[in-house]
Parts: sequence; structure tokens; C-alpha cells
Amino acid sequence: MGDQDTSIKTTRAVRDRLRTLASERGTTMNDLLETLVTRELTEAEREQRAQQALAEIQETTGTTVSDDARARARAFLQRLGQEHHAA
Repeated sequence: MGDQDTSIKTTRAVRDRLRTLASERGTTMNDLLETLVTRELTEAEREQRAQQALAEIQETTGTTVSDDARARARAFLQRLGQEHHAA
């Protein structure tokens, strides 16, 4: 059984921009939306990747990352994310 289509309410301006972007890329609005939403990680996915990175650091270096270092790294990444979304 395949995925069923559904509708998303948005403004005309967003719809028109999505249509233009899809057209310029030679794709459908649905495929473009799928591409865009799969680029972004959920909070749970980000946390999982952070835990995997910490485990990898400990395994390869024998070093445990301190809570302070984790907090500073999270703050840095949040600032990067804010700059990315502001651009």
C-alpha cells in the first residue's frame, strides 16, 4: 500500500514560491517538500546523533566529554542554526 496524498494549508505566497522552486528544479512540489523536510532533523534525531558522537569520541580517544563542554557545544550549534535560518 502506497502513501496517500493529503493537503497542507498555507498562504498563496508560500504555495507560489514552492511551485516556482519546484519548477526551477524540474521536480514536483511534493518531491521538493519531501527533499526539504528530510534535510531537517527532529530534536530526537539531533539528540541521537549527539549521543552517537559522544560515544564515538569516548571510544576513539578514551576521553569523556564534560557536561560543560557539551553545554558549550550545544550553545555554539544553536547559534549556528539561528544564523543559518536567519540567512
